Amino acid sequence: MGRHNGFTLVELLVVIMILGTLLAMAVPRYAGFREQLRKTAMKANVVEAQKAVELFHLNQGHYPDDFYEDGAGAYFDGGDFAAEKLGKLPINPWTGREMDPDEFNPEDYDRQEDAYNTDENGPNDFSGYYPGEIVYGVWEPGGAVHPVVYGLVGIGMAGMSVRDFDQDDNAVIFVRHN
Repeated sequence: MGRHNGFTLVELLVVIMILGTLLAMAVPRYAGFREQLRKTAMKANVVEAQKAVELFHLNQGHYPDDFYEDGAGAYFDGGDFAAEKLGKLPINPWTGREMDPDEFNPEDYDRQEDAYNTDENGPNDFSGYYPGEIVYGVWEPGGAVHPVVYGLVGIGMAGMSVRDFDQDDNAVIFVRHN
């Protein structure tokens, strides 16, 4: 009798089972990888917002009280403060669309050192916002006309502040400040 070229049903089932096992291991890693990329993009957006705030300070001589009401958004690329033209805002990594001015939320700090706090459950550990938003916190000492300290915090997964974890698995909030 002649030999038939091809695979037996058992061989095909073994290959399919191996591929299924590999795929089952890869899919959760892919989901975690996508979330990590979004978090990294959010950090880049916060850095862009920090550059806009610092350019505002350089040109106006003070920090804005409110990120958009004072026109700091004009200091993104393509903006013009004198013409009150808003610059190109960063892309929200969760929606894939350009951020809206409403996605920059003002907050007030109780103390100056709150702007630098990176602790979990600290003054920069926000929740209740939407992923991709940025919180612009300011501290204005009594009698001051404008804030002297600011902090920027990006909002990540589940509407909470973007965080990393140290060697002891404690959360560390990602904050940019002056």
